[in-house]
Amino acid sequence: MKTCGNVITFGFGEKLWIRSTFYLSVLLGAYGLWPAGPGPALGYLAFVAVSYGLLMRYSVCARCPHLFVAGDCLFLPAPLARMLVSPRAGRLKWWEAGVALAAAVGTVAIPVYWLTAEPLLLALFLGLSIGYVIGLVGHVCRKCQVEVCPCNRNPAFK
Repeated sequence: MKTCGNVITFGFGEKLWIRSTFYLSVLLGAYGLWPAGPGPALGYLAFVAVSYGLLMRYSVCARCPHLFVAGDCLFLPAPLARMLVSPRAGRLKWWEAGVALAAAVGTVAIPVYWLTAEPLLLALFLGLSIGYVIGLVGHVCRKCQVEVCPCNRNPAFK
């Protein structure tokens, strides 16, 4: 962890943890949907891409000092994130918070029905998803500097 002005950057281990648990859980979710046909699996991947694209473009990531001040991103390589996201200011509007909630809940909830047919895959998917949430909310959110994020647990913003 380094700082840029007053804004911290994320360490390699933090990025590896968050990115690997998130992307592997999404790929495993799509794999679990595949027996129902390519449509549901590709639809799930499209849902994740569109919902997280909206989250990044209009919601929490658009207000992220880690990206716009320190040039760092937890989820994507920072140059790619800066190409996708324009800075925004102010509190989250109701629909921006809704996008964040729909992205997070839908990414985990959608594959569960299909994964129940394969208990080992379900356990792996849930393990990855729980690992992602623990890493994000339990660790990263404690030092995050996105003031308007509903998950922010940084004592400096209380």
